[in-house]
Amino acid sequence: MQLTTLESVRDYEGLAQIAQDFVISTVKVNEKNAPVVLVAPFPTQYQLEQLGKLVLIDRTRPYMLNKYFDADHFMVINEPLTQAELFDRICSQLEAEDLVESGFRASLQERERIVSTMLGEGIALPHSLALLARRTLVYTVLAPQGIDWGNGENATLIFVLAISKADYEEAMGLYDLFLALMNEKASRSLLACRNFTDFKALARVAP
Repeated sequence: MQLTTLESVRDYEGLAQIAQDFVISTVKVNEKNAPVVLVAPFPTQYQLEQLGKLVLIDRTRPYMLNKYFDADHFMVINEPLTQAELFDRICSQLEAEDLVESGFRASLQERERIVSTMLGEGIALPHSLALLARRTLVYTVLAPQGIDWGNGENATLIFVLAISKADYEEAMGLYDLFLALMNEKASRSLLACRNFTDFKALARVAP
């Protein structure tokens, strides 16, 4: 983690863009392309705890997005599609790329039959029962019209998890990212994205 300091508000205001993940200030400043955290000159324990959480989240989120998300495994669906058709489309691609083992498709379907993978706020996290990926990745699907996920629920943000045995423990940090995106404002903003670059940039800073 790298810390950059500025001597004055004027120095900050003169910057065209912020290269850091977030800004900590003791006075109110205009937010640029990175979130601003306002703290007292002598921070309270609560402020320090919140700052600690922010450091953890903002350090972890870009890493997870860079490592497990990519443009080849990103899809925007505007036509009507069933859950089964979506799974077939994604599994066929992953199998053709030799990224999952032969039982991944059946395991993904079986997991969904056992219990729905809806997380809330239109977010679904389908995943296989076993660790059958050759490398861990997240297949991101934006479905503004919604896909029937059963039990009267529609999924609009779908993250298909393919997790390998090698980095199972590290990949568990992905759930923190998905939980952070579980709010109406973030979901609505992400659904408006039309390409992976926009999605990744927005997911990196979404509240």
